[in-house]
Amino acid sequence: MYTLSGLSISAGISSAPALVIAKENKEYTQDELFTYDPDVESDTYLKKSSLFAQKLRQIVNPNKDCVRDLLGAAAGFLTSQDNKNSVLKLIQSGCSASMAARSVLLSNLEEFYKHNTDLQADKSELTSLMNEFIHTLGHESGEITQLPKLTKDVILITKDLSPAQLLSLDTNHIKGVVLEGGRDSGHLSVVLRELGIPAIYSVFDATTIKSGTKILLDANSAAVIVDPSDDICQSLMGKQDLFCDNINDESLLNITIGCAVGANNQDCNGFIATHGLGLLRSEFLFLSSTTEPTEEEMIEKFYPLFSNISKNAPITARTFDFADDKKPLFTVRTDDTGPLEGYGACVGTELLKKEIRALLRASSGQKITIVFPLVTKISEKDYLLSLAKECQKELTEQKIPFGKLDISFMIETPAAVLLAPDIAKDCSMMIIGTSSLAEYASAPCPPDNAFTPVLAKMIVMAAKAAHDTNVTLGIAGRFASRTELLPFFYKLGVTYLVVGTYNIKKVKTQVERLNLEKDLNPKFDEVLYNDVMNTYSGNVLSDIMNKLN
Repeated sequence: MYTLSGLSISAGISSAPALVIAKENKEYTQDELFTYDPDVESDTYLKKSSLFAQKLRQIVNPNKDCVRDLLGAAAGFLTSQDNKNSVLKLIQSGCSASMAARSVLLSNLEEFYKHNTDLQADKSELTSLMNEFIHTLGHESGEITQLPKLTKDVILITKDLSPAQLLSLDTNHIKGVVLEGGRDSGHLSVVLRELGIPAIYSVFDATTIKSGTKILLDANSAAVIVDPSDDICQSLMGKQDLFCDNINDESLLNITIGCAVGANNQDCNGFIATHGLGLLRSEFLFLSSTTEPTEEEMIEKFYPLFSNISKNAPITARTFDFADDKKPLFTVRTDDTGPLEGYGACVGTELLKKEIRALLRASSGQKITIVFPLVTKISEKDYLLSLAKECQKELTEQKIPFGKLDISFMIETPAAVLLAPDIAKDCSMMIIGTSSLAEYASAPCPPDNAFTPVLAKMIVMAAKAAHDTNVTLGIAGRFASRTELLPFFYKLGVTYLVVGTYNIKKVKTQVERLNLEKDLNPKFDEVLYNDVMNTYSGNVLSDIMNKLN
């Protein structure tokens, strides 16, 4: 018996045999001259070149004009029609996507330099960017490409895992997850907590454990115990946290507390029926789909969730957000032109319209709030609103019943914070996404777990916009469940709180206690707003928060 340690991500204690998924070490790279499937390789190339170029164009505020010029030139070169056609022609003739891209892009760079003399000094940087892109096309990229079919309970151990890969497995058999890598702020962490699967990240050399070895996973203490004795297993398993909600007086709740839901966990259906869908992160229901879902397939997922929700509980659903690590197994088509070109949620008009129609149809006879994420431009906001109206008009003309619609926008980028006064004019609610804002607040450094002055300023700015336009204000993300921040949220006028089902009891109990002890009521406090806007150090902000508590 021995113990490995790491970073606790999702609490709990479990025991099961290890299932280790590790890439085999090979002495060669599969930058093959042949293709596995020309259509698949072509699709991969088009998708990844578009995403890579989009990422280059969306790099926020490079320091120098020459850097912006370089990134723009790289994106333009990568997506030029001539280069696309040449690469696709080679793929159809038998080359792999990586070999075709290497052949065309690197050989055409010289001619590109001749006609862009101002980029001569950046030749090595541009070449490096192309090599970086080509590397993403290789079949030995380090990702898990083949996942096993689970038939018995296991502790899953691997280097890293995406939400789509996890959800493609039978999660009922996954009793715990151990990763050598992982990111606390990543979306896999959200899914694991929501499903109640204990998980530990950053466990050094975890994949050296042999499959079948008995594992005791104590995620409460961030310990992986390898080959434990039966006595130790029984002792620790008996210490599971059986938290019981002591207070349950609904009259003491003067704000809406709704469930943040993504991965559909049957054990949470009771919470959802009672507390409603505070925010359905709809993309998580389809990450494991191998083909783009149809409108009917979406309705099949949405309707069972909506139909059991209590009359006074909310139904709030966010449209697809495939940004960052939330790439589905199917190919997502984005818009090459128009208002949604470069849209941060990485989804196009056609799929969005299908989803909006499905959400409306699945909520027939009920009220639904559809939330649009990652809006950074007024043109995006206006276009998304027009899509919602267009879907309502189509369903009306087709005499298909649908739910009563309210519109909301996520405020989760600095751009959205600054545009919030205009965004608020066209919606019934704004929901501040604290997880994403925290990442922007600390960029380019890793996200800060502390509640920083920069994050606090962005939150109060958005709150003032909601107050000035008399729009409902919601809080979501990892800071929404921080109970020490509840008095702060109350004094910003927050009346809508979105937390994971695993945090509902804790937050609800704390709200009830605060209302018993302090008789709190949500109301925007101009003095608090000014105090935060004039705060520049963590110590001063801590003093403000301590006074509220």
